[in-house]
Amino acid sequence: MDKTVRLWHISRRECLCCFQHIDFVTAIAFHPRDDRYFLSGSLDGKLRLWNIPDKKVALWNEVDGQTKLITAANFCQNGKYAVIGTYDGRCIFYDTEHLKYHTQIHVRSTRGRNKVGRKITGIEPLPGENKILVTSNDSRIRLYDLRDLSLSMKYKGYVNSSSQIKASFSHDFSYLVSGSEDKYVYIWSTYHDLSKFTSVRRDRNDFWEGIKAHNAVVTSAIFAPNPSLMLSLDVQSEKSEGNEKGEDAEVLDTMPSGIMKTDNTEVLLSADFTGAIKVFINKRKNVS
Repeated sequence: MDKTVRLWHISRRECLCCFQHIDFVTAIAFHPRDDRYFLSGSLDGKLRLWNIPDKKVALWNEVDGQTKLITAANFCQNGKYAVIGTYDGRCIFYDTEHLKYHTQIHVRSTRGRNKVGRKITGIEPLPGENKILVTSNDSRIRLYDLRDLSLSMKYKGYVNSSSQIKASFSHDFSYLVSGSEDKYVYIWSTYHDLSKFTSVRRDRNDFWEGIKAHNAVVTSAIFAPNPSLMLSLDVQSEKSEGNEKGEDAEVLDTMPSGIMKTDNTEVLLSADFTGAIKVFINKRKNVS
């Protein structure tokens, strides 16, 4: 909100570099193949591709339309395109090489109260499948196919009407997770297991698991990118605690067993509006 982007090295206390903007900076993303570059989106309606070594803007473009406010940004297709989300519910794609306009998606429903586009709060690529996951303030998460801009799946169940909550994938992309304004963490399978259902719309996913995780709006929830790194820490904490169970351990037990199909232990991190942070570990039970 001080109209800057600040760059740190994770092992140093001081800021390495400060990149000045002319309005609030709402979204940033490192280039996935070249970390000398990052994309920034601002409320001034400009997206900028910054060259870090040169400490200056390499390329920029401006959003068209009445509402120019940029609220989300990322790269997709391994850096081929930069994509930004707007306050009025558009996802706009630019080719990264020249930052020229490519195409756009209007993120909205065909009818009902969600036919007006709402603020885009998150954009996540699904690698290898030419798809992106878009979170917006109509309490919907949508998976779009970038080959024809069609809607592959719509996820419902959580509440996101005004927050900057965004959904993201698990490390193996089988699941997605999101915080919610109703104090829950929500988890969906990325795709239906259609064998379980006799009649279900293939492009609608209303089947979710919810964890009552917090006592305030869950502003962020993510899967650990490498859950095996957490295993040794978990073993150490078990040894120190013995058989005692605290309140958080009871919450942990409410997470449905067998929800995850992978052999790995799954680790979830969630945080809320009051500053509370929780770690959930879902251990896959070995069936002998």
